[in-house]
Amino acid sequence: MVLDNIDRIEAPSADVFYQKYILPQRPVIITNMFDNSSLRQMDSFEKVRTGLTDIPVQICSNYIAHLLDSTSADVPRMMNLGAYLDFLQAEPTTLDICVEYPTPQKLLELLPLNLYQNLSHESDLYSNMFIAASNNYAHLHYDADQRNVLLFQIFGTKRFVLIHPHQTQKLDAIDQANLCRTSGIFLENMSEAEKTDFLRYTNAFDAVLYPGETIFMPMMIWHYIEYLEPAMSIAYRLGRNSYNRRLANLFPAPSVDVQFLSLLLQDETKAQSHHLEWLEKLEAASHSLSGSESDRRDTLNYLSLRIRGQYLGLEPIKNIRELRRREVMLNKSLIGKV
Repeated sequence: MVLDNIDRIEAPSADVFYQKYILPQRPVIITNMFDNSSLRQMDSFEKVRTGLTDIPVQICSNYIAHLLDSTSADVPRMMNLGAYLDFLQAEPTTLDICVEYPTPQKLLELLPLNLYQNLSHESDLYSNMFIAASNNYAHLHYDADQRNVLLFQIFGTKRFVLIHPHQTQKLDAIDQANLCRTSGIFLENMSEAEKTDFLRYTNAFDAVLYPGETIFMPMMIWHYIEYLEPAMSIAYRLGRNSYNRRLANLFPAPSVDVQFLSLLLQDETKAQSHHLEWLEKLEAASHSLSGSESDRRDTLNYLSLRIRGQYLGLEPIKNIRELRRREVMLNKSLIGKV
């Protein structure tokens, strides 16, 4: 059962959007944001197959599916969009997907972003696209780049589950290099009853996105996505302010501590007055470090844990993985590696 607890609104002014949704990290679905764009009219599989057949897209395998069955993912390959959609019709259960592929210029011209692009640094904005068959999913994770996201649904329907970083200890966050930002909870394997119970436990936002709608996903929010049918989306990843950009550059694979610290920097006024000192401390540490990349990462991760404790406090440990994570960082600091 979908909780259907994300508000649906018409596009507000930029100031209202910033104050009511970006700053408080509040997801929302905007029903009319791209109503005047040419791509809004291509709201079905068939219309896109006919009208956009020559668009190039990159196809790869669903990485979590391969991780679970211990097989290697195939090398990404290029196809025309029309050929890929034909493939989806012929292989409706395929796990070959287009995910996070930079949106081709022709599609950007059909879907210009005319709202909210000036709320931060427009030069830092970029776009990517997603296409997959029914029953595909994006495993529960958060993104690394500290960008707020506006995702437009072209055709098909997708279910979005969004969970605030404040709920992170309930999500069994994995702390290893190849799975950083990933949850150990497999929503894709839960029954609907189990999923509903878990989403209520984590105070999750949960809704189905329909063609023509745009969902706002706040930066660093946990998200899980189900393809309820063959579907295609385009995301605009909004430009970051200078503080979030600086923090993201320090942490290409951000820990849950950086996830929390990033939220402190979103309000530029508060970042300048209250948080510039610790950001500069992290930058200075990064510039002064020598040795291996793993040692550098350990040092910065330990510092970010300490800074999080200083500015936000550390909530009581609620799972064994978080206990082990903190123990490892503390032990490294005690033996002089950090």
